Amino acid sequence: MGEEFLKKKGIVVNYLASDLLQKKKGDRVLSVTEYQNKYAVSRGTVQNAWAFLKEIKAIKVKSHGHMGTFIEEIDYSILQEYALSDTILGTMTLPYSRLYEGLATGIYDVFKENNIKLNLAYIRGSKERVRSIANKTYRFAVVSKFAAEQAISDGEPIEISLNFGRHSYLSEHVLLFRDKNQKKIEKNMKIAIDYSSIDQRLLTKAIIKDEQVEYVEMQGHQIIAALQMGQIDAGIWNFDEIRDKNHQGLHYVPLTESEMEKDMSTSVIITQKDDSSMKAFFQKSVDKKKILCIQKDVCDGKLIPQY
Repeated sequence: MGEEFLKKKGIVVNYLASDLLQKKKGDRVLSVTEYQNKYAVSRGTVQNAWAFLKEIKAIKVKSHGHMGTFIEEIDYSILQEYALSDTILGTMTLPYSRLYEGLATGIYDVFKENNIKLNLAYIRGSKERVRSIANKTYRFAVVSKFAAEQAISDGEPIEISLNFGRHSYLSEHVLLFRDKNQKKIEKNMKIAIDYSSIDQRLLTKAIIKDEQVEYVEMQGHQIIAALQMGQIDAGIWNFDEIRDKNHQGLHYVPLTESEMEKDMSTSVIITQKDDSSMKAFFQKSVDKKKILCIQKDVCDGKLIPQY
């Protein structure tokens, strides 16, 4: 009986901490009765969970009579330890560019700073990463702002919890050609398309427009090799990989910057729509500027990437 009570108390502490992560100083909190009904537990269990959070100085509240109880002090760093007590599973693209290496390094650093264990998996294709959040396999994913907004408009149960700003995902896309004299897409060309990548697929379609071409399906990271082997005539890919890996002899044409391209260059973190504690963690406890500084130091060669 005692063990079962402690287990229930621990679960309610987790629920309470998750709920409080979404609040700020001056906000009203639910009454014990309201929390009791919300979590379907006994009044004593809620009272004990409240007492524990007060004891560890995670929260300080004051009653204002019939108006309710309000937050006087709140410590997000303590709350998140109890709201996010297990190892957090996240995912991002394979870190094949310095920007991605820097982003992975920065994300690991802020989780470590907040005393939360992180296991970051690397999945190719934004479509798969979005799906992994929608089906709750992972708690968060790094994708481009464009991919996130496309998925949201398609009805996926995700939302953007953190936006790192332009050029945090990639510097730009370029149009690569096999023929060094080529400058534009022409009829009957073989064009690479990556259906697993929301960005690459839609950007390719936007550039091709109504031109009659033959699409050759392949993953984005295969485009350079396919061009060199003469399997395709052209393909759109991330310029960062070309620059960082010093690919010699590749002929490319920069794309005209558009709103689509701006959003594709922007890194965001997406979470499940109803995962309030994960969203609150990114919005209230993560130092975005620190992650971006770490990313820049990795890109500049001042910091060895660790992820």
